[in-house]
Amino acid sequence: MTSYSHSRISSFENCRLQFKYRYIDRIKSETEGIEAFMGKLVHEVLEELYGNLDDARRSAPEAYGERFDQLWQRGFGPQVRIARENMTPDHYRATGRRCVESYHRRYHPFDSGEVVGREMKVEFPLDRQGRYRMLGFIDRVDRVGGDVYEIHDYKTGSLPREGALASDRQLSLYEIAIRQRFQKVSEVRQVWHYLAHERTFVEQRSVDDLRRTGQLTIAAIQTIEATTDFPPRRSALCSWCEYQNICPLWEAERAAASLAASEAPLELPAATAKGDTPSHALPPAGADPRTGQYRLFE
Repeated sequence: MTSYSHSRISSFENCRLQFKYRYIDRIKSETEGIEAFMGKLVHEVLEELYGNLDDARRSAPEAYGERFDQLWQRGFGPQVRIARENMTPDHYRATGRRCVESYHRRYHPFDSGEVVGREMKVEFPLDRQGRYRMLGFIDRVDRVGGDVYEIHDYKTGSLPREGALASDRQLSLYEIAIRQRFQKVSEVRQVWHYLAHERTFVEQRSVDDLRRTGQLTIAAIQTIEATTDFPPRRSALCSWCEYQNICPLWEAERAAASLAASEAPLELPAATAKGDTPSHALPPAGADPRTGQYRLFE
């Protein structure tokens, strides 16, 4: 029986062909977007921070910035791609380091609640029969007094659109999981940390809200399982898609890029004297200037 996740359903909603490549054909990507790479490292550092709170309370924020840099240097390579023009790896590295250091300064000494889970795996049914199951990993779960829980989610990207969090599916699904896992739960707070902006948002859901989220998620799963056609969909998200190099919607762009690369002029070495080109850099007399080979026929 397939367990679905918020990201799996979102992939189908954003582009059905991407969903097919990723979850049906299981095509592995050799590249990773730099935003995802940076976010993964930020999550790893914060998981370590909450794994040893005594050390976190004794340490300066810069210690966690240095830890982020260590992970960056260890993992960064040609497989990490940048989609945004005029952005450099150093920009993303500095942003990630700032995220963990500012978080440490803001929440030290980390005594707002008892940490009951870091990267907590949750797998749970949406219906009584267990036909529709969900799988997820919660960044952090705190018990903040009595039977009150907080679900924390770390974000390293842009701020949400106004009102978007009121209908957020992911943390509502996680709340369903928390209410199933713990026997006594009187209140759950959904907390988003937008780290690059040092902004925190808190939402709470009613029983009806959670029931509606469950029903809509079941309907989404039913749509996925009934689908036999997986057309591509062009959107702003295409620039970050790991399958753009095989997507049929981008065939013309790939062909144009290949043509432009093949017609690009060869670059000659820098001149050794003003206005001169080294003789060893020039093709032989009578040879094709582009290939350096002689033309036998005119």
